[in-house]
Amino acid sequence: MVRMLNLEISEVATQVTNSFHVVEAPEPDRAALAFERARGAMGPVMAELLESIQHQDDPILIDIALKTDMVGFAAEIVSAWDFQHQSKPVFTGVYKQMLRSEPHPVAGQWRSYAQKYSKQRLYNGRDLASGFSLQLAERIADLLTVAGASTTTEAIHATYGPHLETITRTALELQRIIGEEVISCDYEMLVVHFDEVFDAEQMEDIYGGEVPMAGPPGMVPRVLSTADLGLRRVEKVPGSSEGEVAATMLLKPKVVLDTIVYELGLVEDEEPSPSVEETAT
Repeated sequence: MVRMLNLEISEVATQVTNSFHVVEAPEPDRAALAFERARGAMGPVMAELLESIQHQDDPILIDIALKTDMVGFAAEIVSAWDFQHQSKPVFTGVYKQMLRSEPHPVAGQWRSYAQKYSKQRLYNGRDLASGFSLQLAERIADLLTVAGASTTTEAIHATYGPHLETITRTALELQRIIGEEVISCDYEMLVVHFDEVFDAEQMEDIYGGEVPMAGPPGMVPRVLSTADLGLRRVEKVPGSSEGEVAATMLLKPKVVLDTIVYELGLVEDEEPSPSVEETAT
């Protein structure tokens, strides 16, 4: 299902990218608000790249940003306990404490009941997919506005609503299966954070070496964004009294490396990459 979710995200990103076009005079107030929201959703570097370069002739960065945004949004859904941000630290803290003292199936059964009945109490069986798809449409509209397009949440939802709902339904089903049906272990969605050093043991370059690793001599490739979700299984080590776990990689996340900004000519080879620059400031 994770591969299916990645495919659904990639297909929507391609469709939206292919229909992208820049407007002559974007609305300053709307663009400023969209930038702040996009900055919070994707991080400052991706938002600034979207805002500062011309995309009409080569919209590859639009495609990358769309995947980054949708992957992050889907990961939030799948990794949620009950979709209430304030409750996640409490549930997570209790669960970690249980894993230190109880066998994994016992802690997993509690996790299953906690997620199931907390959602039941909050939503009473209400379908959440449509609401999440509208949130996703808003994020996409913000991203495109920052890049220079003229669009709205309503326009994005009217055009891509069924596709966005497919993404959110798949993410919700994954959340239910991982959180409620699996009790003998944990399955964790993997998203690689911006500016992490590229590690081929833990992630894959989405371009598979097709995009040359340009940049200054000696530059260590770092992650610009995650384009495909990964998945790993985590199990408590038998006999462990301190909650030690063993992790098995099932699907490596695919990432876009910061070296792509040199290949696209967004910065000169002697300039620091955006990630290095951001870290320094």
